[in-house]
Amino acid sequence: MRSSEFHYAAPWAWTLLCVLPAVLLAAFSRSLRTRRGPPSAAGERLLPAILIFCVPATLGGAALSFYGLLGRSGALEENPFFLGGIGLLGAVVLVLPLALWLRGRLNPVFTLPTAGLARRVPSGRPGVLRLASPFFRALAVVLLLVGLARPQVSTVESDVYTEGMDIIITLDLSTTMRAVDFSPPGRASERLSRIEGAKQVIADFIRQRSHDRLGLVVFSGEAFTQCPLTLDYSVIVNILQTLRPGVIEDGTAIGDALMVSVNRLRDSESKSKAIILVTDGDDNMSRIAPTQAAETAAEMNIRVFPILVGRGGQVPYPVGTDAFGNVHYQNVEMRTNPELLKNIATLSKGEFYQATDTQALRQDLQSVLDHMEKTRLMDPGRFTRHTEIFQLLLLGALLALLLDLCLRWSPRLRSFP
Repeated sequence: MRSSEFHYAAPWAWTLLCVLPAVLLAAFSRSLRTRRGPPSAAGERLLPAILIFCVPATLGGAALSFYGLLGRSGALEENPFFLGGIGLLGAVVLVLPLALWLRGRLNPVFTLPTAGLARRVPSGRPGVLRLASPFFRALAVVLLLVGLARPQVSTVESDVYTEGMDIIITLDLSTTMRAVDFSPPGRASERLSRIEGAKQVIADFIRQRSHDRLGLVVFSGEAFTQCPLTLDYSVIVNILQTLRPGVIEDGTAIGDALMVSVNRLRDSESKSKAIILVTDGDDNMSRIAPTQAAETAAEMNIRVFPILVGRGGQVPYPVGTDAFGNVHYQNVEMRTNPELLKNIATLSKGEFYQATDTQALRQDLQSVLDHMEKTRLMDPGRFTRHTEIFQLLLLGALLALLLDLCLRWSPRLRSFP
């Protein structure tokens, strides 16, 4: 069942409703008391250029920021679109004070010998559009206050029933997964590290699922559950993107990883239960023998599908960087044990695969699905996805401020005296 809710994540921001207008009123009063100098020819040329820059920079910065937020893959601080958008918006924030200062310098100043002459000067008639300037200012303040309260739309899913299977993806995070002997699809001349190639294919595999419950187990010298069985694929993909080799104690504990995965499937009611084991090496640190773990999986009707990524022998491996940040590679002897993985697949009634590029790995994952039988599953619990919409309100506030400035600085809408 799915439902949507609207709420504010930071309702305390509404207290600014009383504080911010007082600050704006004080700033406005101070500006009225500030003595302004004569107009500057350089300022007259620079001010239109600043306005021309601010409008497209605000629109472009907001568009890039939203694109980086919606289509992010990895940390935001590493997303070039998000960083570029924030940079453009930051440039607008830095340039606007200069524009305001120049605007103050451009106010016309006339020296009259007596006050009587000033009374004879006819008043300007700016028209009805002049009334729109205060409206845009007030609109910007309101949108800013609502945006600071962080409005969110929450999508809630609970007790999801579906037809599918239970799959645990068991991923090797040993340092040997940094070896660069994977090829992106259609680009055989290029090289990709094993871990990055595996993560890309697994992420695509997860996104293509619609009714299968998936879980994630990672291992190196030790094995850990990163995500239990769930239908919330976005959680698994986000976790997968943060995984890096070398974080866990180095080594390859295939037997321990299989036992952790088996424990995650122990209470599953699905007819089809599978473990997809993605590794590139030989077992060397397990406290439980991999074959014993495979026999335990077979007793619980769990099938293991080992996938050996990469190849053995001399393989390019990153050994450091130079002064310019370029990565240096050196051929290193990599040990694999395909016979052990084949034995695990045989004992657990699974299949063994070997992939040397992303296309082969993608085909192997699809082949695993072809061997499985779907059943009716229930994913209990309550899952909530929060979508932030404060960015739209802040963008509206910026646009309202720019419209206000354009109206107030337009020669046709100025009032005199």
